[in-house]
Amino acid sequence: MSRQPTTPDTTSPPTVATGLAQNKLGTTDLVAQSLAVGPITSAALLGGIVAAKGGSAGPLYLVIVLIGVLGLGAILVMFARRYTHAGVMYEYVGRTLGPTAGIATSGFYYLAYIILGGPTMLIGAGVLGRDLFNRYLDLDVPFWLISLGVLLIVAALNIRGVDLSVRAQLTIFVLSVVPYLIIAIAVISKGGAAGNTTAVLDPTASTAGDFLPTFMFCALLFVGVESAASLGEEAKDARRSVPRAVIATILIVGGFCLLMQYAGTIGFGLPNAAGQWASDPLGLSTMGETYVGHWIAPFAQLGLVLDMVAVAIGFMVASSRGLFALSRGKLLPPRVGSVTRWQTPIVGIAIFSVVSVVCIAIVAVASSATGMDPYTGFSIGATLGGLLVMTAYLVLIVAAAALLIRKAWHPVGWIAVVLAGATVGAGVIGSVVPIPADESRYGVYTAIVLVIVCAGWGVYHGKVRHHVLPDIVTVEKPLEQTSFPEAHIL
Repeated sequence: MSRQPTTPDTTSPPTVATGLAQNKLGTTDLVAQSLAVGPITSAALLGGIVAAKGGSAGPLYLVIVLIGVLGLGAILVMFARRYTHAGVMYEYVGRTLGPTAGIATSGFYYLAYIILGGPTMLIGAGVLGRDLFNRYLDLDVPFWLISLGVLLIVAALNIRGVDLSVRAQLTIFVLSVVPYLIIAIAVISKGGAAGNTTAVLDPTASTAGDFLPTFMFCALLFVGVESAASLGEEAKDARRSVPRAVIATILIVGGFCLLMQYAGTIGFGLPNAAGQWASDPLGLSTMGETYVGHWIAPFAQLGLVLDMVAVAIGFMVASSRGLFALSRGKLLPPRVGSVTRWQTPIVGIAIFSVVSVVCIAIVAVASSATGMDPYTGFSIGATLGGLLVMTAYLVLIVAAAALLIRKAWHPVGWIAVVLAGATVGAGVIGSVVPIPADESRYGVYTAIVLVIVCAGWGVYHGKVRHHVLPDIVTVEKPLEQTSFPEAHIL
């Protein structure tokens, strides 16, 4: 994709960044938004898969991936220092590789956010919520009813104001993480099944699995860490607060997932982690019953459901602002840029909601007609959305490399590009080679189709219509010069 001019026609006045709230959010609010990555969902649901693939060496492999993700974080920081607009991938890629690449990437990136935060998390919350009602309250509630109820709450919070949305996410995270920390502390303090050990750092142990098959699932733990960037126009000091939020979130998520991976590995026992944990989607709750007591299990499961709600809130926040930015760039109808009196993008919220309702209905009908486990819908959506986001990361890494070639970023950035490229590239390859044998393969097929469709959309607007990104005026002041231009983090 060739680079297109990104400066507007001199006859067109710059667009002023209006519509969304201004100077409303601090660094803590942006960390809350980036925690939409769902650390509890990641640790609880993906942790078992990491154990299945990586065996006792799962914690080691997670540390290696964390280093690569910090490279991606450095790239995100560099771009967040340059551009503070709501468009994120549209701005980052479009102003570096040209409109064609920016439009295509933003297309499948925001589709991923809608899919991951909408039907995927809502179906997951519905299925686990149904199990919670059934197991502890002896109530049989349809999963789809819980999913739709959660959607109403998520939409209401998003409509009412961005400050309310991000603070709800932070509150949910603080409450949800408590039972998991209790479980981890209990397991580690008791030494797990056979004592605390450094064997989890030995990839040659007989109980260790292979690295590459584990790589993809470790990388998926961090999908969404950049979502704070979507609130750049609403932040008080975006060029500082967004980078801080991105790096802080990577460290928080990495630290929490590493803690839970270690606790789960020694809790089930190094020889058993790959089998017992992987076979139990609620493995951490089960382990909590053993090391803490039966009382902890419902709180852990409730924490997992609430974390999915927080993910849905955060992904609705990010995707609705992405659609707002695409509308402002005249890639979507002007109506999509409409905002409420609370300065929230109401049409973007509505699109997210409609897509969610349609997908929930499809899964509910399929489940009723064929007996399909509705959790299959969660698996397909997670595969589809995760692959699309990691593909967008790959394009962003290419954009960072382009800046380095043009000497527009300090050469130290090559370290970040190599680390991030290896991590994300292995994650993408691991998603498609080999094609999954279970139903999640439909997520892979759909992702490939959507990337091709969005590439066509990008070519049409970039090459045929000669799209130009709008020149948006913001109140942000330029950063002071440093010896590492545009690359400093804190």
